[in-house]
Amino acid sequence: MGPFYPWFLFLHVTGAFWLAAGVFASAVVRAQARRATGAAERALATALLWRLHVIYTLPGLLVAGFVGFYLVSAGGFRFGDTWVLAAAFLYLLMFLSTLFVVTPGLSRQRAAARAAAAADAGAAAGTPLPKLPGIFSDINALLILVLACLMVVKP
Repeated sequence: MGPFYPWFLFLHVTGAFWLAAGVFASAVVRAQARRATGAAERALATALLWRLHVIYTLPGLLVAGFVGFYLVSAGGFRFGDTWVLAAAFLYLLMFLSTLFVVTPGLSRQRAAARAAAAADAGAAAGTPLPKLPGIFSDINALLILVLACLMVVKP
């Protein structure tokens, strides 16, 4: 371990908290968006979901993951350990689902909600949000919990 290991560990844990804040807060906003009655409320909820995703989830995902991979080698762990391989697989699963499912889905949701709010379409207000980004976001929340257990227990 080098002299900067504690600082990288602090950065890793901070990134993990940053990621968790975005994922779990988006679950709350998504629940409120389902109860929205008007197009303006739906547009606000999707704008908040996008903002949480861009400011918390994506940076936290990148920082926690990349610094975490560095910490494996700097901390004396091996990539041959089962818990390290499981954590790496779960992280890559979360990374790919966020990058290729959640981000494009939220972008489409935001565009559709903006268009409905601009047209002030009453019929579009009753249209439910697409479920796929929300499902994958909930899966990511579960993966965060499993990863936290793996990082704390190190079985």
